[in-house]
Parts: sequence; structure tokens; C-alpha cells
Amino acid sequence: MKRLILILLGLFLIKSSAFAAIDWESKGMQIAGEIIANPAGFFYDFQQDLEGTTPLPPGKSFGIQTGLFPTTIPMTYTNVSGKLRLHAEGRIAPGVPQLDLIGGYWDMLAAKMATKNSDTVDDAKFGGYYVGGILSTSVSPRVRTFWGYKHSALKAKLDFKAGQEPELLGTKVNSFDTGFKDDFFIAGIETPKGVGKLWSIQLNYGIKTQTFSSKVSWYGKLFELGLNIYPEGVLVFHPVWNFHLNF
Repeated sequence: MKRLILILLGLFLIKSSAFAAIDWESKGMQIAGEIIANPAGFFYDFQQDLEGTTPLPPGKSFGIQTGLFPTTIPMTYTNVSGKLRLHAEGRIAPGVPQLDLIGGYWDMLAAKMATKNSDTVDDAKFGGYYVGGILSTSVSPRVRTFWGYKHSALKAKLDFKAGQEPELLGTKVNSFDTGFKDDFFIAGIETPKGVGKLWSIQLNYGIKTQTFSSKVSWYGKLFELGLNIYPEGVLVFHPVWNFHLNF
């Protein structure tokens, strides 16, 4: 975990004007404290990185996606997401938006490996899922808006063997068992830049947590490159790399 924190700090938190003055050890301890205070929130931000919450491209009926970074690497989130178009825009009647169902599941491979191979970990379970729906409609030949809803859930549990409990910030950690559930409103806009290529900007609002997050993405035929922003997260900026196929 310490190595992961340092890597993510190097990617997300460097500011050129203040880089030389940063106390990296103190910063790492601060982040560790925030993770302990809200472990479910920390791991859920990475779940959002793999969630496919944009509509299927026009003319496509089904899509699959898997998160590559930072979900599979380095967080070991083995994951799969799917999208299913129920009807195309304007097919039922003029002006009726396209409707897609979305959903996905993930499981942390490192948690299973830790349970089998570690001398200190007695049990570890990390996983989550999301389901929802997306409506999309064209406002011009070059612009499409979308909005929708998703329900997300996460379960995080870690138990240490008696006598092998680690100490963090001077406190012995025996276990933690936590979770996360929330419902989100989604709104966004996309503009095509070629065959199978587009830019997308979206905003998510968590009803229960009353928090906002946003995402800016470039979609190609096979890959998505994006930047997720979590203003109240432990790590505010998450570069994202996902793989997808649409049929």
C-alpha cells in the first residue's frame, strides 16, 4: 500500500512550483490517515474509474468494457462492464431518446492472493457492482447530450490474524469491514471527432453523499483515455485507461 501511495502521489499530486518543498513522508502519512478514516470512499473512487457511464455510439446495440488503469493495474480490480441498447433514438417516435442499460462488476485479485499467501491476513474481500440506465439525444449533427442514473455498491473487508496485526499511525489495526452504496445522477455531452472517435464530458452527483465528480474522456474504437476528478476524494485526479468493444 505504501508503494502504491507513493506512485499515485507522483502521478497526481506534483505541482511544479512547490515540488521541492513537499514533505513526501508527511504527505503519505496524511493520505494513509484519510484512507483509514474512509476506506470505502477511497476504493470506490477506483470503481468509478472502470464504470462505463456513457451511451453506446449510434448504430451499436451492445458493448463490453474492462478497466486497465488504474483499476487492473495497479489496483488488481479484475472487472467487466456491459451496455445494452433497448431502443435507438427516434425509432419508437420522433424525439424519443436512445435508451441504454449499463452495469458491471469487479473483484480485487490482490485480496484473494493475500488471503491464500499472507502470514498476516486472515480474510480479505474487496468487490463491487453498478447498474443503471442512460438516455441520449442529438441536439445537432455534431453534439449529443446524455443523462441518466446509476446505483453503485462496494464491499471492503480485511481481517488480520491474531498477533499479526499491523500498526498504522501508532494504532494497531485488527480489521476493517466497510461498504459503500449510493445512487447517482449523470449528465454529459459528447461530440464526434471521426469514425468511432469522440470527446465526452460528464458530471455525476451522489444523492446520499451529496458529492460531485466529473470526467473528461477521449474515446477511440478500442480505448478510452480520460481524467476523473473527485474534489472530495483522497486522490483528486485519476488518469483513466479503459478497453472497450461495441457491436
